Amino acid sequence: MGIQIAMLIVWAVVIAVCIVVEFLTCRIISISFVPGAIIALLLAAFNLAVWIQVPVFFVLAIIGFFVSRPIFRRYLQKAETASFSVKNKNIGKRFRLVSEVVDGKASIIISDIMWSCIIENDEDAKKLTKDDYIEIVDFDGNKPVVKAV
Repeated sequence: MGIQIAMLIVWAVVIAVCIVVEFLTCRIISISFVPGAIIALLLAAFNLAVWIQVPVFFVLAIIGFFVSRPIFRRYLQKAETASFSVKNKNIGKRFRLVSEVVDGKASIIISDIMWSCIIENDEDAKKLTKDDYIEIVDFDGNKPVVKAV
């Protein structure tokens, strides 16, 4: 009975660690181990031998990895493409600052979403205030880089 409880704890910890690691890294690797760990947890709950649980875990984890990774990759590429088009269609457009400039940064609203933007140069950052108009010249990651107009 002691080994059964220990294995239940081990598989529960594996599940928790995989979920936390995936949340922190978003690499779509560790999450593919979760189904195998869940099945291994169920096998431990039914008191099957450890020598059965471990291979089942690894086989299901490998299958999960090779099945889920291409699916998630396609989904992420679609999201990245959508983000790319949002960036491209807004370069050169003018927007109004909806906040004061603090440390070279302010906020603008693009398509009903508030974005934190970076003021391109220090001179513009000093003279711009809330309600002034700016123009997007580039993106640094997901932050618009703007200049005064």
